[in-house]
Amino acid sequence: MSMQKIQISALKSTVKIPSVVSILIVDDERFDRARLRRICDNLDFEAIITEADTLETMGTALQNDRFDLIFLDFNMPDGDGLMALDAIANDERHRSVAVIMVTGDDDVDVAIAAMKNGCSDFVKKDTVSPEAIRRATLNALQKAALNRGLEIETSLRTNIETVLNQFTRQCAEEFNPLLFNMMRQVRGLHSVRLDETRYAIAVGKIERACERMFDFVKDIEDQERKDEVLLNVGDFALERVDPAQMAERKSQKARLFRRKGG
Repeated sequence: MSMQKIQISALKSTVKIPSVVSILIVDDERFDRARLRRICDNLDFEAIITEADTLETMGTALQNDRFDLIFLDFNMPDGDGLMALDAIANDERHRSVAVIMVTGDDDVDVAIAAMKNGCSDFVKKDTVSPEAIRRATLNALQKAALNRGLEIETSLRTNIETVLNQFTRQCAEEFNPLLFNMMRQVRGLHSVRLDETRYAIAVGKIERACERMFDFVKDIEDQERKDEVLLNVGDFALERVDPAQMAERKSQKARLFRRKGG
C-alpha cells in the first residue's frame, strides 16, 4: 500500500461529521427542495438550510454565507450543474465544500463530468430517500474534510521545506568561514610546531572551534527530532505546526551560533 493511501485511510478514520451543518439546496423545483429539506431535518446532525431556485440566487447565497454542503440540481433555468460547479470552485470560501449533484437524468456522462469537476457524490431524483441522502451526505462531508486535510498538509509541508532550505543556506553561510579559518589554523601548525607555547595556543583555538561546531550541530539535531515528531504524529498534527515559528527557531539557532563566536 502506498504512503498516500495509508495517509488517506488514517484521515478517514479520524474525520468527524460536525454537529451542525450549513446546507444550501439549489433546485428550481419547490417540491424537490421541500423534500430534501425534510430529509435533511432528520439527519444525524443539526441542519441549517438555505434554498436557491436559480444559479443567480445560488451565487448570492455563496456571497452571504458559508456552507458545509450543497445539494445541486443539474438542470437549472439559467444554466446547468457544471456551470454551478465552476462558480463554486471559483469561490474561495467554498472551494472545498461538499457538493452532491441531484438530477433526473440517466446520462452517465453527466455523472462522470460532475465528479471530475469537484462533485463529491451523485444522486438520481428517482432514488432520493432518507437512507440514500444520509449515505451521500456522510460520504460527501468526509470527502470534503479529507481534501481539506490533504490541502493543509501539502501547504504546510511546502512551507516547512522552504524554511528548511533557507536554514540550510544560512548554515552554509555560517559554517564556511569557520571551516576556512580552521583549515588556515591547521596549516599554520607547521610553522609553530617547534614553539610549544604558540603550538598550544593554535591547538586550543582549533579545539574551541570544533566545540562550537559540535554544540551547534547537537542543537540542530535536538530541534530536528522535535520537528520530525510533529511531522510523523499524524496529518492533522501538521495543522499545529506554524511555519513562522519554525523559521524563528532556525533563525535563533543561527544567532546563537554567531554569539558563540562561530
